[in-house]
Amino acid sequence: MAFICVDISCLYIFLIYTVFDCTLSSNMEIKVNPPQDFEIVDPGYLGYLCLQWQPPLDLDNFKECTVEYELKYRNIGSEQWKTIITKNLQYKDGFDLNKGVEAKIHTLLSRHCTNGPEVQSSWSEATYWTSEQGSVETKIQDMDCVYYNWQYLLCSWKPGMGVHIDTNYNLFFWYEGLDHALQCDDYIKANGKNIGCRFPHLESSDYKDFFICVNGSSASKPIRSSYFIFQLQNIVKPLPPDSLSLTVENTFEINLKWSMPKGPIPARCFIYEIVLTEDDISCMSTTGENEMNITRTSNDSKKLCFSVRSKMNMYCSDDGIWSEWSDKQCWKGDIWKDTLIFFVIPFAFASLFVILLAYLISYKQRALLKMIFLTKKEVFSHPEALC
Repeated sequence: MAFICVDISCLYIFLIYTVFDCTLSSNMEIKVNPPQDFEIVDPGYLGYLCLQWQPPLDLDNFKECTVEYELKYRNIGSEQWKTIITKNLQYKDGFDLNKGVEAKIHTLLSRHCTNGPEVQSSWSEATYWTSEQGSVETKIQDMDCVYYNWQYLLCSWKPGMGVHIDTNYNLFFWYEGLDHALQCDDYIKANGKNIGCRFPHLESSDYKDFFICVNGSSASKPIRSSYFIFQLQNIVKPLPPDSLSLTVENTFEINLKWSMPKGPIPARCFIYEIVLTEDDISCMSTTGENEMNITRTSNDSKKLCFSVRSKMNMYCSDDGIWSEWSDKQCWKGDIWKDTLIFFVIPFAFASLFVILLAYLISYKQRALLKMIFLTKKEVFSHPEALC
């Protein structure tokens, strides 16, 4: 009986020790520090910024762990944060420098490291603003950039409001692959002032952020800079299609064909919009091919015309700019029928009239000759009678 009591006492002691040890362990909460020296660095690429940091302090207890970082960033005023999980100590992305930039980061320890739930540090935060000189009204207006036929880029703008007559603007650009930002070397001018830029051939610039800054100078007051980010494939304006043909296959079927616009844009990147006019009624259709069959609304149509324009499709760009409309190609009724009505039948009538007239003239001539012959015969027959 005593032996049993001893065992029960040992069991109580063991349970008490276990509960105490668990309580002690739970009170020893695992903590990790946030990253150090978190900052937003501008390398001078007109909006392509570097967010960088250093590892947190006191990582000696987690040497066997892979430390990760959760980074969140956005332009100030934007509703959504972009979130990145990374093991690196920096991250680069493009920002609209017309607005400020804010970012925050914290350290993550996975369950593998803690033998429990994931552990997160507190947040480290950073902000960035460009130096804002000049009033907003001095910025350029109506910036418009078009990448014509995926071959050459043209940008144009209007001067800011209320700027002095000596104000002039300069454009700088950068995209990944260039060592540094470049200034436009072929300005479009009006009255001696820069109002646009013709860009040189841009190698390997597609499907990348294309950063532009237009700043200005004036002796009278500071000029506010303007920043823009484009993806060049999204502002492509192709050439219009050419070599249009319209064929009426039968009573109701119409076949429309055209040639793909000339230039470097692949055939798979086009979408076409077609306007068909049947007499005075127009309808619009779209297709990814350079041919389309359309059903006529009436087989009595006197005139059919169509035009086509082209654009980059969703498989090659997020957006695009429609080309100009092609020249019209028209079909006017049944050519053979019109020829028969307006040429063959009148010609046939005219020919019949000429033949009939010729017959009448010939008939009259034969009758006249016969009468003359008979008259002469009578004249020569009378002397013989007298003799």
